[in-house]
Amino acid sequence: MTPAPPAARLTVAVVVRDDDHDGAYFTALALRLHHPEAAGRCELLLADGDPGGPAAPALRGLPWLRHVSCDQVHGSALRDLAVREARTEWVLCVDSGTLLAPGALARLLALADARPGARDLFQGPLLDDDLRAVRTHLDPVFDGSSFGTWGCDPRGTDPDAPPFEIGMQDLGLFACRREAWPGFNPRLRGHGAEEGYLHKKYRAAGARVLCLPFLRWTRRAPGAPAPDPGALWRDRLLAWEEAGMAVEPVLDHCREVYGDAAVDGWVAERAAERAHALDWFDAVLCVNSDTEPLRWVAAARRFRRLGADAIVRRFPAVTVSGDDGRAAGHALSHRRAVEQARRRGLSHVLVLEDDVTFHPDAEALLRAHLDELAERRWTVCRLGGGAVAYHGRVFDRLLAEIPAGEGDMRVWVAAHGGLERYCDRRFREGLVSVAPAVTAQG
Repeated sequence: MTPAPPAARLTVAVVVRDDDHDGAYFTALALRLHHPEAAGRCELLLADGDPGGPAAPALRGLPWLRHVSCDQVHGSALRDLAVREARTEWVLCVDSGTLLAPGALARLLALADARPGARDLFQGPLLDDDLRAVRTHLDPVFDGSSFGTWGCDPRGTDPDAPPFEIGMQDLGLFACRREAWPGFNPRLRGHGAEEGYLHKKYRAAGARVLCLPFLRWTRRAPGAPAPDPGALWRDRLLAWEEAGMAVEPVLDHCREVYGDAAVDGWVAERAAERAHALDWFDAVLCVNSDTEPLRWVAAARRFRRLGADAIVRRFPAVTVSGDDGRAAGHALSHRRAVEQARRRGLSHVLVLEDDVTFHPDAEALLRAHLDELAERRWTVCRLGGGAVAYHGRVFDRLLAEIPAGEGDMRVWVAAHGGLERYCDRRFREGLVSVAPAVTAQG
């Protein structure tokens, strides 16, 4: 990883979804070509949510673009991860295909210098393709599957006008201090639920949402496929509940568009997920090899019977060949799960093996154990065979002491006897094993 420029004050994070690497390339190149006055104070970051796309390797080879692969992070969470991955005090997050007006980047840096300790969220007017029509904000009105209709405040038509407060704006471009970032709910899985929600979180923290008339931008019309309405509205309900926003308008609009039966089903699914004991964890990941798809099918069936299929997410396992490959692959898979949890700012993560089975009274047992666990200063918790949780207070230590490479991991496993024995010795005081066990393996 190349170091950030010594005088870097701002990270410009370009977020890639749906294999739009071409859009990301032109966004990043336009920043270098049309904003040379800001070059020495900015670092360009690519948050790549589709690193397996055919055009991704070409971007990874650009020496002036720091690349972060995010193949297990999708939708709104990519923007959250982009802010967390920044190495500078300030972050400007833009979607791929976004272009900034000349001088906008330099003026944003000047604002950063003039406002040390700022806690606000900064956005700018979106220009139409004719570069004349200006959209300064979104009005809080539902329109089909979207929340927000375009509006124009006359104060935003003059790029030299002072900043002014707005209710909400499209998040195709926003800027903030990384320290003031409130983060997205880690359970959000899709895209489209963050408008209004993020703005509410800033205001709840005593900050403002400001339109900077000079921070003008335009973008290519997004060509991503329409989101699944059930997933989108599930996310929206989750987000609005967290932010303390009234969900009744969401439900009323959904009933008009999709009908009572569909909405009642979404509400029931959301209520069941929220009430499930596994929802206590920030993330629940099931490790499964890409070469073993049938094992994932069987595991998903067990999660469905448990009522947790919407909570558990598949996590690609690391496969290591050889006699010692199973233990090395197991340790590498758990290390990568912990690494992702740290990058996303999670408090804890539960990692399951794909052959895990559950006690007939698993949810009741788990709920009782979690009530007790919440009162303890735990580090690692074993729920039984094939299920182990890691707390955020040990993420850094695990990642520092467990190697990331396959060859080093083989040596490490031989020296420590595997991940479980290492945890037994390293985290003796905070390690918890529950009884009776909630899970078994095999």
